[in-house]
Amino acid sequence: MPLKEFTSKHFLGRDSEIDSLARVASQAGSGDAGSIILLGKRGIGKTELLRHLYSELFNSRTGTVPFFYTIKTAFASVENFSRDYISSFVLQYLAFIRKDPSLINTGIYSLDDLRGIAVKSDAPWISNIIDNYSQVREDGDLLKLFSYVISLPYYSYRHTGAPVVVMIDDFHKIRKLSELSDRGYDKDLWMLFENPIKFRFSPHIIAGFKAELHKMFFEETSFGEHLEIINLGGLSRHDSLGLFRSLCEKYTLSCETDMAQFLELFGGNPFYIKSLVQAARQSAKCCSQDDFLETYIREITKGKIYTYWTSILKSYIQRFELRKPSLALLYNLCEHGTDDVSNLSETLSIKQEDIDCMLGLLHTAGIVETGFSTLELIDDLVLIDLIKGLYHREIVREPWDKIKDALSADERQPVTTDRTPAFDLVIPATSRSELVAVKSLEEVARYYKMPPDTTGQLQVSLIDLFSAVLAKNGSSGENYKLKFILRDNVFSVEILTSQADLVFTESVMRHIRQYIDDIRVEDVKTGSKITLVKKVDKDITSVL
Repeated sequence: MPLKEFTSKHFLGRDSEIDSLARVASQAGSGDAGSIILLGKRGIGKTELLRHLYSELFNSRTGTVPFFYTIKTAFASVENFSRDYISSFVLQYLAFIRKDPSLINTGIYSLDDLRGIAVKSDAPWISNIIDNYSQVREDGDLLKLFSYVISLPYYSYRHTGAPVVVMIDDFHKIRKLSELSDRGYDKDLWMLFENPIKFRFSPHIIAGFKAELHKMFFEETSFGEHLEIINLGGLSRHDSLGLFRSLCEKYTLSCETDMAQFLELFGGNPFYIKSLVQAARQSAKCCSQDDFLETYIREITKGKIYTYWTSILKSYIQRFELRKPSLALLYNLCEHGTDDVSNLSETLSIKQEDIDCMLGLLHTAGIVETGFSTLELIDDLVLIDLIKGLYHREIVREPWDKIKDALSADERQPVTTDRTPAFDLVIPATSRSELVAVKSLEEVARYYKMPPDTTGQLQVSLIDLFSAVLAKNGSSGENYKLKFILRDNVFSVEILTSQADLVFTESVMRHIRQYIDDIRVEDVKTGSKITLVKKVDKDITSVL
């Protein structure tokens, strides 16, 4: 059963990443798996990707044990971290072997509780693990205690022969465990992860902030060279629009316009898309593009996105006297960029040592990126708009109406006619409608010069749709209206029917999705609209 409490159902466009990471589980079984660093911008979906990977592995039959753990800054001591780490590992292991996800979601268990569950689960070795942990803790050697708990996947494999895939989110926060330095130990105890990470029967997938992980694994140590790096990008235009639509449906929010161009502003960032829809549904049930623009301006000047980014800035720029200079520095990067850090001091009338301090903090925060000899703001249009609004409000002291008008003018794009050729077709709703639809699809695909295998897969899915759904739901005695269109290397077939409340069985949906990338079913005033979506790998836009 899926871990519904653990994952979001609004998760699109990550199939290839899930498949790539899931292969680590099969490789772990043969001892040929390597560990991975998962990088990406804030809000891009690293955590949700790991959660879905965990759910995938939990429900798979590979025999590889999944373990997901998030580093918590509340545990500012090795003892607290170690107790939580062993409890989480044992609990998730027991849930996996019992195939009982409710264990993970139903409460907090003491180690004695887990010992009892282990006995009932025919896993007596867990009692030995807990006893050894208790003994190490009583000895008071914190380095040994830390090393012991992070090696639990290794001990688990030695006892059971089952490989483990370890997923650790917010790994950079582990540096907060400062208790060791108070007792005279090396503060960088996280380096003890080197051996567990290298063990090929328990590969680790580590996610966190890019700048800090780069520093930890490549600048301060050299064992990053043994790890694979995966950079998680934003969602495609198609998947961004799909996420937007699914969230609108969830919140019963009606959209009167095509939002594809507007959503490009978000760079495929799921956090931004979710925040926009959540804010929009608080003010209306039906929104135009102007309404969404109004909502966006509110979000980046006083809403959730604003609170999110200003909280991050405050947490890194803690010296109050550096906040206005930092904002001026960020605004300068938005407007002009820079190739010469030395010029910033003169341009902004800020001491060079303060410039260096602020740039270091902003780089660690993931807001400023540095190459070998270059410096720039991260590629994030939403953050740039937020910085501009904040600068004009707190430094220039402009009135709200003027700030709002300026931001709105930046985001308004001239309306352009969509010149992408589309083909509309009306066919009678008869018993042989699918033959006409399939033949028409073939001619349209030939015009677009689509790959033959792509055309064939679309034809199969179209036949399945007509025979397994439309025919079985009864003929309306009217016509089917079809629309074929190729845009941004995504081919879609829209079928409009007067039939309402169409019944799609799970097996039919699964079978159709074998051949296409998505199928959407919408209730419209005149009946139902079904859209088949297929991504075209080959760049064929030049034919349009």
